[in-house]
Order: sequence, then structure tokens, then C-alpha cells
Amino acid sequence: MYWRPAVRRDGSGLASTTTRSHFGPTPRRSLGFPRGRRIRKRSDFSAVYDGGTRVGTRFFALFVLRTGSGAPGRVGFTVTRKIGNAVVRSRCRRLLREAVRRHWSLLPDSVDMVLHARPGLAEAQTRDVEKAIVRMLPKAIRRLA
Repeated sequence: MYWRPAVRRDGSGLASTTTRSHFGPTPRRSLGFPRGRRIRKRSDFSAVYDGGTRVGTRFFALFVLRTGSGAPGRVGFTVTRKIGNAVVRSRCRRLLREAVRRHWSLLPDSVDMVLHARPGLAEAQTRDVEKAIVRMLPKAIRRLA
């Protein structure tokens, strides 16, 4: 005999509403990046690198490009193998994503931004990365004007 979870299932295969709060986490709204706010194509990354303004910190290089499209600002992240193995690179991406997510209000519309990780990011704390983003993003936006 094998173990079965003590959750009643309805016809759709989902946990019933009477047991959901008791057996699983409560549903919450997504705090991630919407698809429309991400830079995903290589050509878009290249456009930001080639035509954008660069501002650097010891944790990352920030590239910003004004698109003039009126669309919401988009963000992309690059972390190369120079930073470390896959675990370290993933942690760096998570640090950058969380810091940007907490400060969406600083990113104006019609602006694409790419954060390129530097080796110092691997040992950084979240609060240090956030401080760097809060300090550098307005500086980069001013340079665009």
C-alpha cells in the first residue's frame, strides 16, 4: 500500500475549497515580472547594449535605452559563466529580479533596462543590491536626457 494525501478531489482534479486552506498554501497574487515587462529577445538586448547609456556599480552594469514607444518599461538580466556555476548565477538573477521588483516605480515608461551582473554580486546582500539600484537607476535616466 502506498501513501495518499488526505485531500478530497472534485471532478476537475483540484483540491476542494473546503480543504484548500487546511492542506495547502493560500493563493496569492503573483509578485513576479509580467511577460510584457521582460526583455526576452537577443535583438532587444543588443539594442540596449549598443544604443543605451551605461552606469556601473561593483555589483552590476546598468544599461538603459529610451525606446519612445510609450509602452511600460522593460527589464532584462544577464549573468555570464564568469560569475560562477549555475547555482551562483541563479542566485544572482534572483537578487537582481527582487531588487527591481521592489522598485518598479523608479522605471519610467518607454525605457528598456538591462542589468549585467558582475562578480561582486555573488557575495552581495539583497539590501546592498537594492541600494545600488535605487541610486543608479535615476542617474542612468538623467544621462539619457
